[in-house]
Parts: sequence; C-alpha cells; structure tokens
Amino acid sequence: MTLYSQQQYRQDVFSFYAETLEDVNKSFRHAAYRQFTILMHGKLTAGDRRTVPACCVKLISEKFPSLSGQYTGFIPGEGPVF
Repeated sequence: MTLYSQQQYRQDVFSFYAETLEDVNKSFRHAAYRQFTILMHGKLTAGDRRTVPACCVKLISEKFPSLSGQYTGFIPGEGPVF
C-alpha cells in the first residue's frame, strides 16, 4: 500500500502516468528503492545517493521485474563523497 500511495503521489506531482506494465513495474521499483533508502538513511539531500544492498535489489527486481531485462542500476550523485 505504501508503494501504491507513493506512486499516486508521483503521478499527481510529476504528471507521470504509467501506461504499460513495464512503466508500472519501473515506477514500483523506484518507489521501493526510495522507501528503503528513506527507512535506512532518512531523507537525503539533492545529489546524495546511497547504494541499496544487493539482497534488497534482488527482492525488488523479482517482485517488479523489467520485461526487457534492462535495469538502470546505480547512478552516482554529484554531492560530496564521504
């Protein structure tokens, strides 16, 4: 339910409407990664990125798979590295 609520928020704020199953799964993957990061690290500032453990990535991608098998992967932020 949390992921659905976040997806609805993104649609309202960012005008992103998932039209295909691929879009829906991508949206839910993004929401799941975001929720995990907020739970573990709190709200991050712009450019501050954290990696999600491989075990979580595996579970999330199994639950919401990419139909094409292509995933974005981790994109480093432009903020300072600690």
